[in-house]
Amino acid sequence: MFKPITTIERQTGNATISVIFAMMERHLVLPSVLVACPGAPPARNRPPPYLQAPSNRAKGVPDMRLGRPSRAAVIGLVLALGITACSGDSTTTSAPTSTAAANGGLEKTEIKVVGLPAIDTAALYVAIDQKLFEKEGLKVTPQIVQSSPEAIPMLLNGEIDAMFGNYVSMFQAHDQGALKLRILAEGSRAAPDSLSVMALPDSPIRSAKDLEGKTINVNVLHNFQELALTQVLKANNVDPKKIKYVQVTFQNIMPAWQKGQIDAAYLGEPMVTAATSQMGARKILDPASGPAAEFPISGYVSTQEWYEKNPNTAAAFQRALHAAAKMMESNRELVVDVLPNFTQIEKATAATVTFPYFSSSDNPVRLQRVADWMVEAGWLGKDIDVASLMSPTTSG
Repeated sequence: MFKPITTIERQTGNATISVIFAMMERHLVLPSVLVACPGAPPARNRPPPYLQAPSNRAKGVPDMRLGRPSRAAVIGLVLALGITACSGDSTTTSAPTSTAAANGGLEKTEIKVVGLPAIDTAALYVAIDQKLFEKEGLKVTPQIVQSSPEAIPMLLNGEIDAMFGNYVSMFQAHDQGALKLRILAEGSRAAPDSLSVMALPDSPIRSAKDLEGKTINVNVLHNFQELALTQVLKANNVDPKKIKYVQVTFQNIMPAWQKGQIDAAYLGEPMVTAATSQMGARKILDPASGPAAEFPISGYVSTQEWYEKNPNTAAAFQRALHAAAKMMESNRELVVDVLPNFTQIEKATAATVTFPYFSSSDNPVRLQRVADWMVEAGWLGKDIDVASLMSPTTSG
């Protein structure tokens, strides 16, 4: 007869010794260890579930951070997290597996992940399209929200398992105690010309210095756009304090720009390409240049509590994302093919825009830069050791 390990530990210390021994022998990490009765036949793992892409793919605005929210919740199968061990009852003829061990060591095989209808989220959809999650034994159901802060309550309430969001919002929530953050995998980094501060053809703005005293749009005040641009402005001998930032929704950027409500437009793809080809707009400054080169923008995160309960599921999720990003490095078409599935970017347009960098590995040094700049800007109350928030890399 099998009992939960917490019950057995109160009865005897032998079960604990057996679990530790099994962990060392199999190189597994608790709590996904199966302890079988002596003489019992080996447990058989269930085959990984078949991964199906969601039938209702949400369409959204192809802004770097904004999109139309989708509330289609798909209830995942919550698998029991447990470790089993033998008691003195020898009447059982074979040892059944624990739920985790029966699923290849995964504590959960179905997870819900919130993404954004932006190019940055592409690795999630490439991993689904290429069945990389399925190879890890995972079924991932993506959902779409308008912005990163909107998904934080969903994460805390257990409506979702993980989310894709910008680091500035995540670090702010962690600093304020609203979220005990765990970074599961890096997502996107700014690539040259994937972001741009632009001026209309008849604008008197001709150089970075001309931006002083001018008004520039951002999607959210005190977020990653402003953080990165501040460093680039300093490098170009421009006083960041002389820039006025106004919050403008994605849909209103072009009208506000043409009406003169903003002097220069802070754009991301595919708007950079559209403004250049359709409006004759000129690039004044690349926010992803100089000190902000490869600036980390967004990643996949969860709570520390969820990670501690599901370390093997988190590792499988990370491996699939890293594998997708690695494939995307040498095959642009993988990104082009999936973008119409979760954004309003048509395939023909997707083929011409500049993509961000997709991270196939995690680097705490480059990510620490974000937290340090936030402290410098006064956006965090204390220093954050980013490495302590990052999950171990298991993808090699």
